[in-house]
Amino acid sequence: MKLSASMEKALNEQYVKELYSAYLYLSMSKDMKREGFTGYASWLKIQHDEELEHAFKISDYIEDREGVTEFGAIDAVTQHFDCPCQVSEAALKHEEFISDSIRSLFKQARAEGDLETEVFLQWYITEQVEEEANAHEIVDGFKATEDDKAAFYSFDQSLKGRKE
Repeated sequence: MKLSASMEKALNEQYVKELYSAYLYLSMSKDMKREGFTGYASWLKIQHDEELEHAFKISDYIEDREGVTEFGAIDAVTQHFDCPCQVSEAALKHEEFISDSIRSLFKQARAEGDLETEVFLQWYITEQVEEEANAHEIVDGFKATEDDKAAFYSFDQSLKGRKE
């Protein structure tokens, strides 16, 4: 079953947002590595990889529904960070933005009666709950330890344990 033109366009826009997410997390990872926060740098690099998977999943879905993946412009990442607290807060804000975008897509699919896309987007809705929870946990961890250098370092290193 072919996607509507409006849904194909919206999914392609989300595809670019997911690619930007990967680009953003890679930039954040490089900033944290440069600043010596190797645990968080590792965590962010894995997040980059996950965001690419999210993008590819959307692209595959578009094509499975007889659509064409469009390669829109990916915005430049212009902000650099020197503190994990700033990165974690920016990451949380970004995940909230992505969650809003996914919810809008879901509402569009529902309004168009596109049940298949609704079902497809359920996975992203569930994933965003996890993404925001992880982001909150990291913000809280860095905030709770920022006045204790040893605890701050220990929290950073604990983030290296992320496997996927």
